[in-house]
Order: sequence, then C-alpha cells, then structure tokens
Amino acid sequence: MLFILCSGKLYAQDSAAPCQVKMVNIMGSYAGECKNGFAIGKGEAKGADRYVGLFKNGLTNGKGTYYYGDNLYYSGNFQDGLKEGKGEIHNLRSNTKDSLIAGFWSADEYRGKKYITYTFSNTAIFDQVNINPSSEGGNTITISTSNNLILTNLIATDSNFLKQLNVFASPTKRTSTYEVDKFPARFEAVFSNGQACNIELYKQANWKIELLVYRLK
Repeated sequence: MLFILCSGKLYAQDSAAPCQVKMVNIMGSYAGECKNGFAIGKGEAKGADRYVGLFKNGLTNGKGTYYYGDNLYYSGNFQDGLKEGKGEIHNLRSNTKDSLIAGFWSADEYRGKKYITYTFSNTAIFDQVNINPSSEGGNTITISTSNNLILTNLIATDSNFLKQLNVFASPTKRTSTYEVDKFPARFEAVFSNGQACNIELYKQANWKIELLVYRLK
C-alpha cells in the first residue's frame, strides 16, 4: 500500500483515503495540502503521469506543471482538471531541437495565441452581443434577449443535455437560464423571427450571454 504525506500526517492513497485526487492518471501517491478529504492548495500527485502545482477539490486548478512522461510536459494554468488559460507544452528531444507550443488553452484544447473560450455564428442579426464566462467553474448558461426578438428554443447539437431552470421577463428583456451537464457545449439558438445562430462554449463556467436587437432588421 502506498502512503502519502498530507497536512503533516501519513495517509494511504486508496478508495478510503482521507485525501483524494480525482484524476485517474495522477492517482497513486499524493503529498500536499488537504481539505474535506480532497487535495487542495499546493501538492504533488503521481500515477501514470505526474503533476506538481495547485489543486482544488481533488482536481488540478491554478498554476502547475503536468508531466506526461520523461520528455513531454505542460506548464501553465488549469481549471477543474483541464488546461485553461495561458501555458506551454514542451517536448524534449534527444536527437533534434526541443519543440515548444506556447499560447492559450480552453477546455484542454490549444486555441492559439489569443484566449478564446467560445465561437459564435450569425452576429449580423443582433445589434449587441455580449458573451462572458465566470472566472470560476460552473454549469449554467443564461441567455438574455430583447423582447422584440426572444429566444424560443435552445437545442443541443452534441451529446449534451440541456435543462431549463427558469425564465424571467422584464419590460425590456427576456432571460432564460439552462443547466448543462458538461463543457464544451454546442447548441443552436432559435428566435421568434425564425432566425437562428450557433454557439459553442469551451470553458467550464457559468455563462452570461446577451443578444440584443434594438430594431428588427
């Protein structure tokens, strides 16, 4: 049985251990801070892979370095177990120059030199589009539309499950909130004039989306 150092005490890293890491590839041994039975704060976890950095609720969260083996590692930001934000992937090679990919990730995928957390089609039908994720993780999508062009249907175009939580109407806006079971999430939004747009949200977050029309086009 493997033992770990956690908050000054020795614990076993197994299914009954008081300090758990939730990610399968780095389960095995853990040394670091612990709270409510999960790795939190600074720590190091080793399994098939190795991670050194910050944790939250048993997942890589914040700055850290993830080693996929002796020659390949990612150093940068994480959120809820996924690469999220600025980072670098290093591939160390023995017979040629080492390779480096630097830029931004979202939902564990490389997005390029700019931090891109979503894609959105058909902006031309709106006068104002605001799409913002929360800084912390989450699983809701809140869409606000003008009363002259309201959202009539939100359709998942992947394997996601969307559940409408509530609808709120004000004199100028109509706001609908949905719960989604995972990110990235792709869906089609259909509006009262029959037009539609496609949205893909990468980052695990609570999203706020405003799609406003001041005068129907």
